[in-house]
Amino acid sequence: MGVDARDADPKDVIGALDLVEIDDAWMVAARLRGGPLEEGIPVSLLPDRGKKLNAAFRNQIVGRIAERVFRLRHLSQLEPRYHIQPYQQQRENRDYGVQAGGLELPINVKAATTVFRNAAMFGLDPLDCIPISSYKALNALAKVPDLVYVDLVDFTLREKVDGIMEGLDGPLGILWDLLSWYGGKGAKDAQDHYVDRVFAEHGPTLDALAPGVTSFRVISARRVMAILKANPRRCPGLGVKAAGTGAFNAEVNVHVSVAQETTPWDDVAEMLSLSGIQPVLEMIRCTELREEPAPRL
Repeated sequence: MGVDARDADPKDVIGALDLVEIDDAWMVAARLRGGPLEEGIPVSLLPDRGKKLNAAFRNQIVGRIAERVFRLRHLSQLEPRYHIQPYQQQRENRDYGVQAGGLELPINVKAATTVFRNAAMFGLDPLDCIPISSYKALNALAKVPDLVYVDLVDFTLREKVDGIMEGLDGPLGILWDLLSWYGGKGAKDAQDHYVDRVFAEHGPTLDALAPGVTSFRVISARRVMAILKANPRRCPGLGVKAAGTGAFNAEVNVHVSVAQETTPWDDVAEMLSLSGIQPVLEMIRCTELREEPAPRL
């Protein structure tokens, strides 16, 4: 089950915060450092745990694995013909840019690790279905219209990563539990410090969990929105009841078929190696004539 930070010696908890350089900008750290150093952390010093783990924080580990493995195993093969520009520190749509001759293929790396059990309601096989955020795709079209998503598709990775993380003890085990349950003001920077430290100490072990044979699949933001436009049922967050759920859903992902609607990264890499960036951009920008409803009332 891993470490429960509430059972740890308060001095060890504060020592863990100090080791990972998580300062009092995180409200939980400030509260703990300001409390009495007695045996066991007084419940009054911590916010309510809530009912669910912070999945967004825990997903950062699999996301970082995808970014690292894609850079080391795949983008590195394009050098030195292409310059690989990192963008992660800028916290924008792009994680990397493949650049040459004034052109860029902008890339956002993701990890698809959860089976969407209800995919059949939208005409998809759960094992052939990955989600793309409709909001993020729409935002990308406005800012980085040629953006492609590169997804590491591995529905076993989440469980393997959790096994490693739940097995951590000491400072990293304490903070894994603490950050999994507690958020609040300043949590994002605290999470970033923690993830950086985890990969500084355990990066090769975590990277090795990714499949040896490439499972990276590519789809452009433009195609995601085209799929949404053609088949709005693929996005339950639009509140379409036709799928038979009988209720609106807060989900805002567009669900796409891995086999039919994404392309293996190896195929894109081969095109880049043989023909350059322009043909890839032309595939992303491809259009066709079709009749569209244009009601005037």
